[in-house]
Amino acid sequence: MRLIKTKPLLCFSWVTLVSLVSCNTAPPPSEDMQSQIEPTTALIDDLLRKADLNSGRLAVDLRLQAIAELVDAGFPKRAETEMNKIENLEGLLNESQLRATLLKAKIALLNNQTELALTILTDSFAGSMNTEALAGLEILLLLGQLYLTENKPELAIENLAKITELWPPNVTTTLYEDIWSALSLINEKRLSEIARDTASYELRGWIELARISKINQNSIRSQLDSITQWRRIWAQHSAARRPPKTLTKLQETWSNRPKHIALILPIRQPTGNAIQEGFLSAYYQELNISREVPQISVYDSTEIDEIHDVYNQAVDHGADLVIGPLNKDLVNQLQESGKLPVNTLALNYTDKESVSENFFQFGLAPEDEILEIINLAWKAGHRNAAILTPDELDYKKIERFFLQSWINKGGKVVSSENFNSTSDYSQVVRNLIAIGSSESRAEKLLNLLPRRDMEFTPRRRNDIDFIFLLANPRQGRQINPTLAFYFADDIPVYSMPSIYDGDDNQLENRDLNGIVFADAPWILSPKGELHNSIKENLPKKPGPLKRLRAMGIDSFRLYARLKQFYDGDTVSIEGATGLLTISENQVIHRELEAAEFIDGIAIPYSLESP
Repeated sequence: MRLIKTKPLLCFSWVTLVSLVSCNTAPPPSEDMQSQIEPTTALIDDLLRKADLNSGRLAVDLRLQAIAELVDAGFPKRAETEMNKIENLEGLLNESQLRATLLKAKIALLNNQTELALTILTDSFAGSMNTEALAGLEILLLLGQLYLTENKPELAIENLAKITELWPPNVTTTLYEDIWSALSLINEKRLSEIARDTASYELRGWIELARISKINQNSIRSQLDSITQWRRIWAQHSAARRPPKTLTKLQETWSNRPKHIALILPIRQPTGNAIQEGFLSAYYQELNISREVPQISVYDSTEIDEIHDVYNQAVDHGADLVIGPLNKDLVNQLQESGKLPVNTLALNYTDKESVSENFFQFGLAPEDEILEIINLAWKAGHRNAAILTPDELDYKKIERFFLQSWINKGGKVVSSENFNSTSDYSQVVRNLIAIGSSESRAEKLLNLLPRRDMEFTPRRRNDIDFIFLLANPRQGRQINPTLAFYFADDIPVYSMPSIYDGDDNQLENRDLNGIVFADAPWILSPKGELHNSIKENLPKKPGPLKRLRAMGIDSFRLYARLKQFYDGDTVSIEGATGLLTISENQVIHRELEAAEFIDGIAIPYSLESP
């Protein structure tokens, strides 16, 4: 394992730090590595001999230097042994104490002891360190990086912002990338709150830069213009002198953006038409911002069963980016073609997980929606699930994915039932929560007792923590009250976006009260000029087609961002369909928003929700 080194102490990069936290101690070196390790070992031995021959501050500094080399070489046990030889650490000079603190934390990390490293770095001494010393700066850097790995971005920012202005210009660091990564994990509202509560010029400048980047992330041109304006206002800020690499590469991304997009969709079908409406709506919004928009060519794939002729035609006509097709069979054909001549954003997912060069996949995958529900239920403390889904072939795959994902998470499925369009929901619910078993026991008891006036209250099974319900609004409005009728109104119900049609029909949706579900921000929190424009100028669509319009919007906004995703310069984008991220196999995933029906209205949901 290679550590990024700055003399006289080590400075961990973000990638290196993750490796240290997750990997075991490096294995013993093989023979072909001996030539590389011997000089380091000889240097360490020489430093330790000199430390033994001297006393006082010189001896301590020599031993600390040797320990730093041991940490750098990946020998935590020997480094710990040598650290224990240093007596009275508290009596050392301030800078030596800082170096010792930093090295002890790095030894803990090499031993996969992240919590111990955090404890070492956050003790009372480390909290009041001298930031004029490089070791003091590195302590705060490492502490911020650790908080980032622990998914505590606010604590990471708090520590990193203390040193961005102070970091020596001649010392290589990932500091500015680390603080930018932390800022990207916090939403705009919370960033505004942090900025309001701080008096730090440095922190407020970072937050304002992150805010304008988030606000304008739908348009790279707008981002570039807003960053230029930020630099004029915050000319003395550290980020004006040393901006994160993501921002420095933004102009390059814009300059190399696709200039001609081919959009391949079944535009004579409602699904393809809805995506096209969203795509062109986002296109015209960008046109209002800048005339530097790509040329758009639309190809109809409504009745084709072979994609290559249309695809090749688009490329031959000059397209340097293809968006589409939508049909799964056509997407599979493209994926099986091997390397594609231009970047291609397919609007569905293939059956294979293999990666093809220039091939990206994006769609409204139910798997993303299920994982969102699973995470919500798990965080709420639920472990035993019951499943209630339609008895149709198309839904069996979704049911199996939920079941397997829940089990893989560590949960159990204790009951499962299916329903169809002619189902007696009363009987389906009774079977799901085992009301029938309770009634059978009561009947047997009555047959044994002479009294015929005994009162009986049916009891449901008590091992269900929550119900995973896959249903449309009409079905849900019948099933949810039936659950309440059979004494299951205290069992939480979690559902997918299909439970909501996107309309604020408060009267009818009261029958969905209490159901928690995940959906696209475009549906749950509609706002902005584009949403208002579509509402005013396009015909009203049902929920599923509204989501496809949002998908069309995101597919356009992604056109200039694919290279950013591919290069790792962008971690996530707040899209109309959700928070967009990309996996190693170039599949774009969505993180949805959570909502709950309360008094017939879908409102934002959290574990603290009433």
